[in-house]
Amino acid sequence: MISVFVRYILPYMTGTAVNRLRETLAERFPDAQPLVYRTATSIATGIEALDRLLPGGGLPRGQLTVWRPGGGATAVLRAACVSVVGRGERVAWVDSSGSVPGDDWPVGPLLIRPAGNEAALECAEELARCGGFGLVVLGQGPIEIPVRTGRAVREGGGVLVAVSADTACARLRIESWLAAESWNWRMGPFGEPAEVESAILDVSVRTLGWSGRTRFRMPVRTWESRLSPDPLLADRRGSARWSVWPKGKLQRSS
Repeated sequence: MISVFVRYILPYMTGTAVNRLRETLAERFPDAQPLVYRTATSIATGIEALDRLLPGGGLPRGQLTVWRPGGGATAVLRAACVSVVGRGERVAWVDSSGSVPGDDWPVGPLLIRPAGNEAALECAEELARCGGFGLVVLGQGPIEIPVRTGRAVREGGGVLVAVSADTACARLRIESWLAAESWNWRMGPFGEPAEVESAILDVSVRTLGWSGRTRFRMPVRTWESRLSPDPLLADRRGSARWSVWPKGKLQRSS
């Protein structure tokens, strides 16, 4: 239950706790391939059209990538996490907003929920700096990305993707949006549109001196968060159903 361990302990971690966390991660992923620092230039997302567009055939190692929120960013990055784990590298998703349901999370990528945006940013930086993760995703939240985050990614040699509107420190900037005519619906028993099955995403990628665009179709998964039994999932107001108090006890939110 490493994800539960990290959710409750991480916000109050000391240096000793960080070392313990690294040991636990090594035990949890014994067969993962270590990062080959400065020998591989990118990590493929597993989405062919996107990888063809990205410089080097994937997300660049050792550099900060910022993906503007909305337009399918979470869906694409979630698919990328599963693909990277399938190729033998460690992946972590830092959920800064408490919006990712743990009971719907795929097996393989590590889901971490620190208490607050600052803790989430520090967590993502530490995971990127340690060099043990091929891909770290910092989920959507009102977070300003400081210069030190880029340094942490360079030191670790992996990939850090922050879902944020703050692109000032990013080396690679990605934006996506749903094409208006792209919805593919599953029809109900009476011929009415019942559920979205897939949609087309337009993706724009920019870096210094270069830009490009592509589009591809992504499957759409319907998930009713209000039905989730996950006690740490945020409600519609953005408040966690349960809050973690400094002494480590759970207290039901009002």
